Amino acid sequence: MKRVYSAGYTAEHLYRNEMKLILDLQLQGLSKQEIKEQVVEGNIFQCRSEAAIKDLFPRVYKRTLFLDEYLKQVILSGSRSDQNALLLYSFLKCFKLPSDFFLEVIHYNFNNFKTTITDGTIHAFFEEKEQQYEQVKGWSGQTKYKLKQVMLKILIEAEILERNEAGYFIKPLSLSRELSEYIELHQEYKDLLVYTLNN
Repeated sequence: MKRVYSAGYTAEHLYRNEMKLILDLQLQGLSKQEIKEQVVEGNIFQCRSEAAIKDLFPRVYKRTLFLDEYLKQVILSGSRSDQNALLLYSFLKCFKLPSDFFLEVIHYNFNNFKTTITDGTIHAFFEEKEQQYEQVKGWSGQTKYKLKQVMLKILIEAEILERNEAGYFIKPLSLSRELSEYIELHQEYKDLLVYTLNN
């Protein structure tokens, strides 16, 4: 799946509850269409309108495609830290800009023993992307601000960043022994270790 820089995640969240609802139905063996019908007809996302449900469903469902049955089960019944790791992983796999931010700013700084990133660091990342990509240069200041806010909110909600006086403190997510061993046996998920600062 080829990913390009997109400003299309301005309405995204970690979607903890929505992911659990869809994963539970997937593990019961329901098809995508059957799940969509349950989500829309029962309004299990508790949206204000049917249009909002139909907008939200594909965005949440897309993230589930990066998880196999075992990882889906971990989100439903694993530790909070394991859940956070997999919810963050599924978000970062969907969007290239937050993924690159994680790798180039959070992962890079943490591996170089800098445990806090500042607003200046974040601003510098976006400035660099403006130089590299025409589409980023074309985004309005308001769009870039919103993208930063959403990205940081999700990273804080996943508990890998914590706001402090200096900026944002980086906290690796601790993975359970079971999940770590599963990743060792299934190398297609090894970037999960990178996205949780366990590599």
